[in-house]
Amino acid sequence: MKMRIVARAVVYDSKSERILLVKNRGQDFWYPPGGGWEYEKENIAECAVREVFEETGLKVQIKKLLYVQEFHDALDSISFEIFWLAEPITETTLDVAHVDADADGKVETVKWFSKGESGEVKVFPKRLQNSFWENAQNYQQDEDSFLGVIE
Repeated sequence: MKMRIVARAVVYDSKSERILLVKNRGQDFWYPPGGGWEYEKENIAECAVREVFEETGLKVQIKKLLYVQEFHDALDSISFEIFWLAEPITETTLDVAHVDADADGKVETVKWFSKGESGEVKVFPKRLQNSFWENAQNYQQDEDSFLGVIE
C-alpha cells in the first residue's frame, strides 16, 4: 500500500473572518492549500508553510495543530492529512499571476471565503463549513503545546 503524509493549512484571516481555499484544474471542490511532506528537508509545520506559499504566494505563520485525518483516494493508497491553523503574515491580497508556482502543481484558483461563502460551494473537508467556524475564535486563543516540540 502506498502511504503519503500531507500537510495542509487552514489559513484564517481573523480581521476579515475568512479562510483561504484552493481549487484544482478540472475539479468542482475547494480545499485548504497543502501538499506532500518532504521530511528530509523540513518538519511537518514547515511543509504547510511552504505549500501555502507555493500554491498561493501568501506567507503564513502556523498557529496550532487542528486535526489529522485519513484519506483513501484509491484501494492501494492512503494519505494522512495534517491540518494546521495558520494566519497570514503578509498582505492578504492574492496575486492571481502567482497561483501554483510549483511546476508539478495542479491549483487553478485561490480565493478567500467567509463562513457564508464557504457554505455555498463544495468544500473538503466538510468540517470547514461548520465546526471550524463554530470554533474559530477559540482556535485563535488556545495555545498549542505541540508546536514547541517541533520548533
